[in-house]
Amino acid sequence: MEKFDVVVLGSINLDVMVTVNQFPKYGDTMIAKTIEILPGGKGANQAITVAKLGKKVAFLGAVGNDSAGKQMLDNFTSYGIDTQFIQIDKENGTGTFVPIVDENSENTMVGTLGANNTLSSEFVSKVFDSIESDILLLQMETSFDSVLTAMKKAKEKGMFVILDPAPAERFRPEALEYADLVTPNSQETEFITGIKVDDKVTAIEAAKKLERMGVRNSIIKMGSKGSLVYQAGEVEFIPSLKVKAQNTVGAGDTFAGALACSYSEQADIVKAVKYGNAAAGLKVSRIGGQNAIPTHDEVLQQL
Repeated sequence: MEKFDVVVLGSINLDVMVTVNQFPKYGDTMIAKTIEILPGGKGANQAITVAKLGKKVAFLGAVGNDSAGKQMLDNFTSYGIDTQFIQIDKENGTGTFVPIVDENSENTMVGTLGANNTLSSEFVSKVFDSIESDILLLQMETSFDSVLTAMKKAKEKGMFVILDPAPAERFRPEALEYADLVTPNSQETEFITGIKVDDKVTAIEAAKKLERMGVRNSIIKMGSKGSLVYQAGEVEFIPSLKVKAQNTVGAGDTFAGALACSYSEQADIVKAVKYGNAAAGLKVSRIGGQNAIPTHDEVLQQL
């Protein structure tokens, strides 16, 4: 049975990255500054973050039996990620998203999940029966059956489960039952708890609500306002790093991957958040996609 530092389950997408001066208004036709085709997906970004930070990662996901899928598999291989745990869907295409980034480096996106939504519980269960790890990191961009199966199998193995509850509209409360740590941003926190988070007081209120919903540990990410770490009633606030943002796409994924890497070594959530902040800060300060994710040595220089 093969041993991994971190197991990641999540989405694999082809991203059509569009940069504009400002977001188009309803009904507008706009000329973009640039359009670039890049490998993406929350799961893929997180897995590549783990690999670039020097950890051995097992990545579970799904692609279509198409040219985009082959491109994604070749991309994983280039980062040293074994593709044996990626399901090939012969009926659905590879997930595709269109992120639009404005002059302030803010982004909005639209896309289709494609093969991501067909990742089967049977496939996931079989993979978990063949691997060992202490950490599972996952989000909500694959089929909910795959998410729930992975979380249940991870708990059976005594793994520490980190849930990035994104995108918010795909979140289901049952997932919290199997999570050891949940990491929502402000929008996701409001969607899940009904509490609008804009300061420490409301972040603590939301974290307590999450605890009542089933998960004792949470990281409430408030962007430039910092993060609140809540551990079974104990609270610590961690300020954000001040960087000049070039592109915010994938920042949360870089944070999540780095968080999992650090926790796999030290089992310290506060230290893991600081490491994740440094990694994400480097990512947003650079132009590019997965190629802009930092290495472990680069993160250490930032700390």
